[in-house]
Amino acid sequence: MNEFGFQIDGARFSVPGRDILQPLDLVLESGRVHGLIGPNGSGKSTLVKLLARQLAPDGGRIAFAGRPLGDWHDRELARHIAYMPQFTPGADGMNVRELVALGRFPWHGALGRFSRTDEEKVESALARTGLVGFAERQVDTLSGGERQRAWFALMLAQDTKCILLDEPTSALDIAHEGQMLDLVQAVSRERGVTVIVVLHDINLAARVCDDIVALREGRLIAQGRAADVMTPEVLGRIYGVPMGVLPHPTRGDPIGYVL
Repeated sequence: MNEFGFQIDGARFSVPGRDILQPLDLVLESGRVHGLIGPNGSGKSTLVKLLARQLAPDGGRIAFAGRPLGDWHDRELARHIAYMPQFTPGADGMNVRELVALGRFPWHGALGRFSRTDEEKVESALARTGLVGFAERQVDTLSGGERQRAWFALMLAQDTKCILLDEPTSALDIAHEGQMLDLVQAVSRERGVTVIVVLHDINLAARVCDDIVALREGRLIAQGRAADVMTPEVLGRIYGVPMGVLPHPTRGDPIGYVL
């Protein structure tokens, strides 16, 4: 098992009357960008919440960095895993720098002093996300793309080994969703960070992810490189409709489409 990845053995999750995630066996290797894809209701967000320990599995085992996820203390886990939900909470009265500074909480605590290292991490995160000029802006006055970058900057300031993102581009236009995912990919490369990201667009996943994990009705349908998953047969099994694949006209990476 790689140093900061996940191993999932038979993990499952249900609500009354419905099995959301069937017993799942899966390895998510350290230092890679893993894209979770599949139709609505396939269990993608539930899986990310289990990895973030926002939900507890009904059975099976989940390990992070070789240790059972339940054995990690809260602050210790927050120093290793950062999680951004699909719908981020409000930030009433808070400017961008104050929001990003919240990422340092696991390192100094509520009563700890904000150190020079904390300040450097915050300023570095603002710079890396292109938000230095927005640092004094109120978060609630930002556009959707700017707000998503601010929350991602918080995660960078948290300085973790793993980042979990639940549909970070769902409210963004085409230009901003591409920029956001390019930034996610670049950070993973630069820092060796494990990224697990839920995406609704298979073509975006194929462009930026090292590994694609496809779910349908709570079951694992396929896992592998884009070239392995982006075939008409596999896409048809994932989405339940006839699919075709063609190469991107300039980059050459596969593009899936409904027939």
